[in-house]
Amino acid sequence: MNEIHLHGRVKTAPWRYDGNLYTRISVQRTADRPGRTPQTGGNYDYVTVQFPGGVSQGLDIRPGQFLTVHGWVQSRDVHESLADFLKRAARRQEATVPDLDPTLADQLTVHRTMTEVVADRWQVNNSN
Repeated sequence: MNEIHLHGRVKTAPWRYDGNLYTRISVQRTADRPGRTPQTGGNYDYVTVQFPGGVSQGLDIRPGQFLTVHGWVQSRDVHESLADFLKRAARRQEATVPDLDPTLADQLTVHRTMTEVVADRWQVNNSN
């Protein structure tokens, strides 16, 4: 069975990709779960939520809102070059991007798996 139910606070402004809407939420761990140190995120886990077709639905999701999501877990394999990674990093104001040989930066790649929750149903609240 691949089914998940989450409740958490929206942490990031939503972003768009391929007609879908994405955001990150923080989900508090209950007291009966193993804790973490403040340096490793404290007692919160951070989860990416995908809203299929969310761009055309005009969803209004903002940081600080509470989101209850029912859906399923999806993983995707991503191959990314160092050049693409640095382009994304350069969009962040606090990022310092080193000068590298462009050919080398295109040849160096990394494989990673991204895991996200695909929302079937959701409810947005302005308070907990």
